Amino acid sequence: MRSVGSRLLLGRLAVMGPIAFTIAWIVGAVVQDEYSLRREDISALAALDAQNAWIMVTGFLLLGVGIVALGAGLAGALNGRPAAVGSILIAVAGVGIIVAGLARNDCSSQLAACADRVDAGEASWHHVTHDLVSLVVFLALVAAALVFARAFRGDQSWRDLRTYCLITAVLGLVLLVLFITGVAGSWNGLLQRVFVTVLFLWIAVLGARLIRLSRTQSAEPAT
Repeated sequence: MRSVGSRLLLGRLAVMGPIAFTIAWIVGAVVQDEYSLRREDISALAALDAQNAWIMVTGFLLLGVGIVALGAGLAGALNGRPAAVGSILIAVAGVGIIVAGLARNDCSSQLAACADRVDAGEASWHHVTHDLVSLVVFLALVAAALVFARAFRGDQSWRDLRTYCLITAVLGLVLLVLFITGVAGSWNGLLQRVFVTVLFLWIAVLGARLIRLSRTQSAEPAT
């Protein structure tokens, strides 16, 4: 078990990561010329041809650190195999986010010219890596939410979040399928933002619970 102080720090990082990521894509969209929040995905703001791409790259890296921190914090706060598996899935997702932030897209995949390049096999290795790793990240987080719904069942301090975990897993999977299949058409960028908000809000909520429990434990008198 990790110390109370370390779990408090890890919880704070877990909350700050999604906040930093959200701020990054909002600011990145504002400073990017001819960018459509409705049509284009978040990764386009970190693409090689994006203006001020460093903003979104930084958002990816901070989010990745926050998610890894949550995985480490939960591993130290919970016992049992489901918790261990869930913590590993979250840590894998965090590392994947960092990789996705560094392996940047060549261009905005939701635009016809860029999509044609990808379909023709002309995309770079880092463009393909970004897309594949992103899929792994999303699937890992959906699976983690499902696993933690079971892990929280046996812990009084976390049990009330079981239903939230199940809703996150189901809604996340549905939105992921909708995003991948492109059924939203020119609204796919907005759909992706709803999707990632569902998953990353879940990360922040678990981080906030880790903070609260750590503070409660630190306030308890020593025996």
